[in-house]
Amino acid sequence: MPPDAPKPRLLVVDDEPDMLDFLERVFRRDYDVDRASCADDALQRLAEADYELLITDQKMPRVSGVELLEAIGDRFPRMVRVLISGYAEMPEVQRAAERCRIHNYILKPVDSRKLVEAIAQAYKVRDGAPLPPVGD
Repeated sequence: MPPDAPKPRLLVVDDEPDMLDFLERVFRRDYDVDRASCADDALQRLAEADYELLITDQKMPRVSGVELLEAIGDRFPRMVRVLISGYAEMPEVQRAAERCRIHNYILKPVDSRKLVEAIAQAYKVRDGAPLPPVGD
Protein backbone atom coordinates (compact mmCIF):
# COMPACT_ATOMS: atom_id res chain seq x y z
CA MET A 1 0.00 0.00 0.00
CA PRO A 2 1.49 3.40 -0.96
CA PRO A 3 2.29 5.64 2.04
CA ASP A 4 -0.40 8.18 1.11
CA ALA A 5 -3.13 5.60 0.45
CA PRO A 6 -5.89 5.42 3.07
CA LYS A 7 -5.84 2.39 5.33
CA PRO A 8 -8.59 -0.18 4.89
CA ARG A 9 -11.32 0.00 7.53
CA LEU A 10 -11.72 -2.69 10.19
CA LEU A 11 -14.71 -3.08 12.50
CA VAL A 12 -14.11 -5.04 15.70
CA VAL A 13 -17.13 -6.16 17.73
CA ASP A 14 -16.85 -7.44 21.29
CA ASP A 15 -18.63 -6.72 24.57
CA GLU A 16 -15.32 -6.89 26.49
CA PRO A 17 -13.41 -3.56 26.46
CA ASP A 18 -10.07 -5.33 27.04
CA MET A 19 -10.56 -7.44 23.92
CA LEU A 20 -11.50 -4.35 21.88
CA ASP A 21 -8.31 -2.68 23.14
CA PHE A 22 -6.23 -5.74 22.20
CA LEU A 23 -7.71 -5.97 18.70
CA GLU A 24 -7.20 -2.28 18.10
CA ARG A 25 -3.54 -2.47 19.22
CA VAL A 26 -2.87 -5.46 16.94
CA PHE A 27 -4.38 -3.89 13.81
CA ARG A 28 -4.11 -0.10 14.11
CA ARG A 29 -0.87 0.07 12.11
CA ASP A 30 -2.48 -1.54 9.04
CA TYR A 31 -6.17 -0.63 9.45
CA ASP A 32 -8.38 2.28 10.37
CA VAL A 33 -10.01 0.51 13.35
CA ASP A 34 -13.57 1.19 14.53
CA ARG A 35 -14.99 -0.48 17.62
CA ALA A 36 -18.47 -1.68 18.51
CA SER A 37 -19.46 -3.13 21.87
CA CYS A 38 -22.60 -4.88 20.61
CA ALA A 39 -24.30 -6.07 17.45
CA ASP A 40 -26.67 -3.09 17.28
CA ASP A 41 -23.73 -0.68 17.36
CA ALA A 42 -21.95 -2.77 14.70
CA LEU A 43 -24.97 -2.71 12.38
CA GLN A 44 -25.19 1.07 12.78
CA ARG A 45 -21.51 1.49 11.91
CA LEU A 46 -21.86 -0.83 8.90
CA ALA A 47 -24.71 1.34 7.64
CA GLU A 48 -22.52 4.44 7.88
CA ALA A 49 -19.19 3.28 6.39
CA ASP A 50 -17.56 0.67 4.15
CA TYR A 51 -15.38 -1.90 5.92
CA GLU A 52 -12.77 -4.22 4.47
CA LEU A 53 -12.77 -6.53 7.51
CA LEU A 54 -15.13 -7.44 10.35
CA ILE A 55 -13.92 -9.32 13.44
CA THR A 56 -16.64 -10.29 15.91
CA ASP A 57 -16.78 -12.22 19.15
CA GLN A 58 -19.29 -15.07 19.25
CA LYS A 59 -20.50 -14.82 22.88
CA MET A 60 -22.09 -11.42 23.45
CA PRO A 61 -25.22 -10.39 25.36
CA ARG A 62 -28.51 -10.30 23.40
CA VAL A 63 -27.07 -10.98 19.91
CA SER A 64 -24.24 -13.46 19.23
CA GLY A 65 -21.53 -13.05 16.63
CA VAL A 66 -23.22 -15.61 14.37
CA GLU A 67 -26.53 -13.77 14.71
CA LEU A 68 -24.76 -10.51 13.81
CA LEU A 69 -23.26 -12.15 10.73
CA GLU A 70 -26.68 -13.56 9.78
CA ALA A 71 -28.18 -10.06 10.10
CA ILE A 72 -25.51 -8.72 7.76
CA GLY A 73 -26.30 -11.44 5.23
CA ASP A 74 -25.03 -10.79 1.71
CA ARG A 75 -24.97 -7.00 1.97
CA PHE A 76 -21.16 -6.71 1.93
CA PRO A 77 -19.87 -9.45 -0.39
CA ARG A 78 -16.20 -8.38 -0.36
CA MET A 79 -15.96 -7.76 3.40
CA VAL A 80 -13.79 -10.34 5.15
CA ARG A 81 -15.65 -11.85 8.14
CA VAL A 82 -13.89 -13.45 11.11
CA LEU A 83 -15.50 -14.98 14.21
CA ILE A 84 -13.68 -15.23 17.56
CA SER A 85 -14.82 -17.76 20.13
CA GLY A 86 -13.69 -19.22 23.43
CA TYR A 87 -15.03 -22.61 22.39
CA ALA A 88 -14.84 -24.84 19.35
CA GLU A 89 -18.62 -24.61 18.92
CA MET A 90 -18.79 -26.75 15.81
CA PRO A 91 -22.54 -26.33 15.12
CA GLU A 92 -22.23 -22.55 15.49
CA VAL A 93 -19.06 -22.35 13.41
CA GLN A 94 -20.54 -24.61 10.75
CA ARG A 95 -23.69 -22.51 10.63
CA ALA A 96 -21.59 -19.35 10.33
CA ALA A 97 -19.56 -20.86 7.51
CA GLU A 98 -22.64 -21.98 5.58
CA ARG A 99 -25.06 -19.11 6.20
CA CYS A 100 -22.93 -16.10 7.07
CA ARG A 101 -20.05 -16.30 4.62
CA ILE A 102 -17.51 -16.50 7.44
CA HIS A 103 -13.92 -16.53 6.18
CA ASN A 104 -12.16 -17.73 9.32
CA TYR A 105 -12.65 -18.32 13.04
CA ILE A 106 -10.20 -17.94 15.88
CA LEU A 107 -10.28 -19.82 19.17
CA LYS A 108 -9.48 -17.93 22.38
CA PRO A 109 -7.07 -17.40 23.95
CA VAL A 110 -5.43 -15.77 20.97
CA ASP A 111 -2.10 -14.04 20.61
CA SER A 112 -1.34 -11.28 18.14
CA ARG A 113 0.75 -13.49 15.82
CA LYS A 114 -1.99 -16.11 15.48
CA LEU A 115 -4.56 -13.39 14.99
CA VAL A 116 -2.62 -11.76 12.13
CA GLU A 117 -2.10 -15.19 10.50
CA ALA A 118 -5.82 -15.97 10.82
CA ILE A 119 -6.74 -12.70 9.13
CA ALA A 120 -4.33 -13.40 6.26
CA GLN A 121 -5.97 -16.83 5.86
CA ALA A 122 -9.43 -15.22 5.95
CA TYR A 123 -8.56 -13.08 2.93
CA LYS A 124 -7.55 -16.27 1.07
CA VAL A 125 -10.86 -17.95 1.98
CA ARG A 126 -12.80 -14.91 0.79
CA ASP A 127 -10.97 -15.26 -2.53
CA GLY A 128 -11.82 -18.97 -2.91
CA ALA A 129 -9.59 -21.09 -0.63
CA PRO A 130 -11.28 -23.67 1.66
CA LEU A 131 -12.10 -22.75 5.26
CA PRO A 132 -9.43 -24.26 7.58
CA PRO A 133 -10.49 -26.82 10.22
CA VAL A 134 -11.25 -25.67 13.79
CA GLY A 135 -8.15 -25.28 15.93
CA ASP A 136 -5.67 -24.59 13.13
